[in-house]
Formats: sequence, C-alpha cells, structure tokens
Amino acid sequence: MSKLHFTGHQYYLDEDYRIYTYYDTNKEKIYKHTHDFYEMYRLISGHVKYSTAGNSFYLKPGDFLFINKHQEHFPEVMDFSQPYERMALHVSPRTLRELSCDGVDLTAVFSRNEFKVYHYPVAIETQIISYFNQLFDLYDKPDAYGRKILGRSLLASLFVLLTQHMDTPSVYSFDKSNKNIQIISVTEQYIRNHIEEKILIEDLADYLFMNKYYFMHQFKEISGVPVYQFIQKVRLEVLKEQIEGGSSLLVATERCGFGDYSNFYRYFKREFGCSPREYFQK
Repeated sequence: MSKLHFTGHQYYLDEDYRIYTYYDTNKEKIYKHTHDFYEMYRLISGHVKYSTAGNSFYLKPGDFLFINKHQEHFPEVMDFSQPYERMALHVSPRTLRELSCDGVDLTAVFSRNEFKVYHYPVAIETQIISYFNQLFDLYDKPDAYGRKILGRSLLASLFVLLTQHMDTPSVYSFDKSNKNIQIISVTEQYIRNHIEEKILIEDLADYLFMNKYYFMHQFKEISGVPVYQFIQKVRLEVLKEQIEGGSSLLVATERCGFGDYSNFYRYFKREFGCSPREYFQK
C-alpha cells in the first residue's frame, strides 16, 4: 500500500469507501474538523494526543478509533521525532446501513457521538489488517471486474468482525470513564523504546507534556505503584523477554539499562525472592 503525505481534510464521500495511509513530519495541514462520513482510524506511529467528543486522550501505535459523522476531532501531534503515520478508512453511512441485516447493525461502532478506543488481540488485529490490505488493493484498481460488489463484501466482513467484538472482554479498550489508564501504556511504550538509556521521571513527564509532580501523582493513583518502581518492573519484563529469546543474563542486563549489576541483583532478589540465576533455572 502506498503512503501519502497529507494534503488536506476531506468532508464528503461520494462512494462506498476510500482508504489511505498518511505519513507526515509536520502539522501544517492538520486541524480540527468534521465530515459527513464514518472514519475508522488506526495509529501506526507517532506521539499523538487525540481530541474528540469533548475529550483528549493519548494514543499508542496499534490503537483503533471510530469517529462518527459530524463528530469534531483533532489529532494533536506532540512532536515529530517520529513520523505521524496512520491509516484512515472512510465509509459511507448509507452503505453500512444497506449492508446491515439479520439484527446486526454495522454502524454500531460509530453510532454514538462519544469515543471508544480499541486495541485488539493479535488474532483479531491480523484479520482486520487482512481486510484493510484487500480494500487497499481493490481501491487502487478502479477498473477491476465486480469492484463494487467485492468492496461491499469486504466492508460487510470487516464490520461484522468489528461489531462482533465491540464488547469482547479480551479486546482492550478505553473511553471517557477510564481514559487516563492509557497513561500507563504510553509510559510503558516510552520505557521500552528507551530501554538501554537512563530514564528520568522528568523525561516521562515531558513526553506526556505534564508537570513532573502532577504526572507522578496521576501515575501512582492510576497504576497503584510509583513511577520509578514501574520503570524497574518494565526493565525486568524486557529482560525476561530477552533471556527467553536466547540472550545471556549479562547481555540482557546491559541491554535493559541495568548498568550496575550489583544494584540489579539486589533489586531482582527483592522483587522475586531469589537470585536471577535461580529464577531462570526454574
């Protein structure tokens, strides 16, 4: 699929769907807007705080957002140290209504002027991406035989899948009632991306554009653990992944930012009640 530089917002849709992958390194043309179609959005990369339905919340790569028609929305890119890359599927409300039947309302994921963000398990996300790829391929072939029928068939299959898993417990999601929980996953993402470095609480607060002390308070209130302890827990989790992948304990400790082995040893033993060697032999 081709990646396009964003040239401007679109407000109308005169076909069943259109689909794009946008890739940008500045916010010159990105601003608050609405449109008369449904939009399914997936963040691929970037440091983004999204605003819609009167709320602002952090996104991480792999998050899906469903935007209702005439629902005002705005992606605030916090910085462009990483390109802002996203997938946008625009869908005609009329098309989804016509495809709905047997008590299945394919517009349901868009139906309220609120927000709910989904992060799907690998098995479901793989199916979704497969439908995206087929829709991309078909959209690039305007003269394909049976194009409209095939496109509607793919849309029906995709939105049956999405509607089926709107409330599936294994599908991670958040909305305005628990949106601050995303601070935990965004913080973990930052730690994993900088795992070999010394990570200061100031770094994390700056990344989230928050006051250091407010961030510490919010994080402890949401997660139940202090930020520093969480940093160490993520380092240990990545260390376990590295060792399970075949790395030696010494190499893994260096790769995970534990510069002083004696301090790492004491922390590990306090956390797990045994030495690293004893733990991994078990």
